Amino acid sequence: MATNILEELKLKYSSGSSATKLIYINVVVFFTLLIIDFVLRTAANTIITTTDLFALSSFDDLLLKPWQILTYSWLHGNLFHLIMNMVLLYFVGQMFLQQFQNSNLFTFYIFGGITGGIFFLLFQNVFNYSHLLVGASAAIYAVFFGLISYNPKMPVRLLLIPTSFPLLYIGYVFIAFDVYNIIASQNAGGSISHLGGAIFGYLYMKQFEKGNDFLGNFISRIEGIFKKKERSTFKTYKNTSSNSSRTNVPKDDYDFNHQKVEKQKKIDVILDKISRSGYESLSKEEKDFLFREGR
Repeated sequence: MATNILEELKLKYSSGSSATKLIYINVVVFFTLLIIDFVLRTAANTIITTTDLFALSSFDDLLLKPWQILTYSWLHGNLFHLIMNMVLLYFVGQMFLQQFQNSNLFTFYIFGGITGGIFFLLFQNVFNYSHLLVGASAAIYAVFFGLISYNPKMPVRLLLIPTSFPLLYIGYVFIAFDVYNIIASQNAGGSISHLGGAIFGYLYMKQFEKGNDFLGNFISRIEGIFKKKERSTFKTYKNTSSNSSRTNVPKDDYDFNHQKVEKQKKIDVILDKISRSGYESLSKEEKDFLFREGR
């Protein structure tokens, strides 16, 4: 029975989206560290915890434990903290992946978390907070505000609210809540990190829309170092087709991302036109474009 459940979980992980994979990793990390801390307290009889090793605390501690700028965002203070962040990640991830690729979500998530940690450290002396920083909130904020930057008027609907409203309005609520926490000195460090993740997500999306996904390209190069290159046993031949047939082929990742974003914008405009005036209001060119992209 347990083996079947484990195999089913492995299958769901391997076939899941990047949001699903991130949720799985966060849950596994939480319970793994919980077990390690229990062993350290009982069997090893020590007061050192995994939080001491992996949470973010200060610049001085970071010099001795530089991995903390990455690891803090995979820790959570308690089960409720974990559940709230994972629920938010699930819904934000689903919306993000309707517009972008799995690898793009990883980029915003990872570097949003790093930026949130940097903001936490930079403003530590300004707001005089001394608590540890844990949690994936800043990383999730980066994904969420990246989506707001790309499409602030995206309609969303919440439970118990009968009408839809722009995604940007939720962003306003999040920012207002964090600004209040900072002013009231309630988890000021955590809210500072949230704002850092939000700023990163919003600004990086502006670069991404231009096709400049330099951080995503950096992650791809790092992955390439650890992956063995497959050697092809087939001979390669030059493409003898005319230059005109290759005019729309992207030259590199920069060009690919730019074309993808521009194409998605055109689709959004056409869909908006359909919602306002109906399908018959489209021109022949718009209908042909929508047909090609829908195949």
